[in-house]
Amino acid sequence: MSTRSATIIVDATLAEAYNAAPKTRKKQALSAMRQVLRPTKERKAKVPRLSKKETELFLRINRTLPENKQRLYEELTEKRIEETLTKKEHAELLRLIEELEQIWVERLQAIIDLARVRKISPREMMRQLGVDPEKYG
Repeated sequence: MSTRSATIIVDATLAEAYNAAPKTRKKQALSAMRQVLRPTKERKAKVPRLSKKETELFLRINRTLPENKQRLYEELTEKRIEETLTKKEHAELLRLIEELEQIWVERLQAIIDLARVRKISPREMMRQLGVDPEKYG
């Protein structure tokens, strides 16, 4: 079995955003990019490449809370479940939830934008990316 490799040149600011992402999100981004770059029978002769716009959208789709905020969110969520949150912690948890919701809104908008670029429906784009539409109401 032969392996193929591809090099993608990414804008420095986009690369920084990717490098700041947690390992799980990096793996998801790489998986999504590999899926997009996998040549189909019709375009085997062409070298598949992501446009700058697609790369930017994939980075927005895979954006998450920074690791320290994600850990804090998980700790505060656990305390909420255990009903041991202080008022200050509760306020911090609500702030983190708002930040996560904003990330989700931006992610969904990026999925919609990528679907437009690819000329497919947002639902089909979500299916291709393995995103559960039910999570987004």
